[in-house]
Amino acid sequence: MTLTLDGVQAGYGDVRVLHDVSLELAAGTIVGLLGRNGAGKTTTLHTIMGLVRARAGRITLDGRELHRMPPHDIPKAGVGYVPQGRRLFPYLTVEENLRIGLLVRGAGADTLAPVLDLFPVLHERMKQRAGTLSGGEQQMLAMARALCTRPAFLLMDEPTEGLMPTLVARLLETIVELRARGVGVLLVEQKVDAVLRIADRVTLIENGRTVRHATPAELAAEPEVLLRHVGVRR
Repeated sequence: MTLTLDGVQAGYGDVRVLHDVSLELAAGTIVGLLGRNGAGKTTTLHTIMGLVRARAGRITLDGRELHRMPPHDIPKAGVGYVPQGRRLFPYLTVEENLRIGLLVRGAGADTLAPVLDLFPVLHERMKQRAGTLSGGEQQMLAMARALCTRPAFLLMDEPTEGLMPTLVARLLETIVELRARGVGVLLVEQKVDAVLRIADRVTLIENGRTVRHATPAELAAEPEVLLRHVGVRR
């Protein structure tokens, strides 16, 4: 199973943000999407999810044309999304936030149990309002809610933002565990070292265009590439 973007163009109103974005994400792999601020990373995720409509190109999931679907059908097709800033329902409990995820595909306790196995702390917080959780717990809940939709692919936008190093390490371990469970993860992240540590492949984006697909080892051997396109030296 593969999620594919081919020559995708998209934008907001008259402003074109994506000019030519192409990438592939296979089930059970992690692809890091790296680029400078404003390069089009978040817009790429929004376009996959149908929150921004593709103006040209194709987005397919094993031949199904996601770019022709309404946004509410894309999670049902098997694509989950953890947005930047988490976007939880703060006045609902942890359990209620998770049940919203379960409703997307009519899932039940058999789906929830393995999700909670990934985030044991949520077991103790089920009746607590989401807005009262710590930042790390909120990020876990955002991931858990997305996983309740039983995605084959999970899009993650800056999941380690604002987290302590110990929580960052735990989050990365969870992403690796998702790969082992067969989930494909498209990871947008500012912590370049973290991406290079766990990703199978990396796609570099600049000014709304994908400019390079490489393995972490290839990028480690060419530090000037990361400096040019991401603005960091590894």
